[in-house]
Amino acid sequence: MKSKTTILVTGATGQAGTEVCVELTKHPDVEVRAAVHTPEKRELLPAGVTPVPFDVEDPATVAAAMQGADKVFLLTPGGPIGPPATRVIVEAIKQSDVGSVVKLSSLDPERQPQAPTDLWAQETEAMVREIGIPFNFLRPTWFFQNFSKGYFTPMLMQRTLALPFGDGHAGWLDSRDIAAMAAVLLTEDGHDGEIYTPTGPRTTTLQEIADAFSEVTGQEVRYVPLSDDEWVAAMTSTGAPEEAARATLALMAKTRDGHATDLTDHVERLTGRPPLSLEDFVRDHADLLKAIVSGS
Repeated sequence: MKSKTTILVTGATGQAGTEVCVELTKHPDVEVRAAVHTPEKRELLPAGVTPVPFDVEDPATVAAAMQGADKVFLLTPGGPIGPPATRVIVEAIKQSDVGSVVKLSSLDPERQPQAPTDLWAQETEAMVREIGIPFNFLRPTWFFQNFSKGYFTPMLMQRTLALPFGDGHAGWLDSRDIAAMAAVLLTEDGHDGEIYTPTGPRTTTLQEIADAFSEVTGQEVRYVPLSDDEWVAAMTSTGAPEEAARATLALMAKTRDGHATDLTDHVERLTGRPPLSLEDFVRDHADLLKAIVSGS
């Protein structure tokens, strides 16, 4: 009988996956295995994590990573490459002894109006269901870490958050809360089939986020609300495909138009503590935020 539970974390060097690895290393009875696409990213992993090669373009690496794994934290890209990447991973899980999956999905993908990202999320969730083993879905709202090491970081480097969120409110979330929830689901029994929609403790606007960044860094961070056309033009001018620009726009428009204001108690229900706030995030990441806005 194995002395430890082996958990494979995909997307292990991203903003959520790294935090999941950190949380799992706190459990002495867990062996954390991190799926890594590029060898250089191994240095991003926390101590105590075992990196394994993982490339969905090479299904043999995916199958090898699954061997001996008991559970999987499944994080795949949210764009159009998400479903085909998920399909490769799901087929490998079917051929392995993996006993359960926790999938990071997207906020309320069934809610109208649906963005392309919602349809991709539904497609990948259906793939997980078809495996026929216990699963959980985490359907979070926007992460604060999008600014510190994610999609919006280049904007923060320019001290201008030019985004089409308007005055929209959302229950912005710290990815450490996602990690804490995932760790519970991956290490405790009794949660099979449960779906969670975690949010932060209150709704927040982009202007409030920009103001908080300005205060903690000592430099003005501006929020500039863009129109739909301005966003698409800005993204395509950087070489982004128009399809990708419009897909992201549709997701942000849901927030702008008031479809992301619901708050839940799911973080506290699962972890036993309240979700982290914007103030918690800027306090704990003050040095990093200062470095980003100063370009150092």
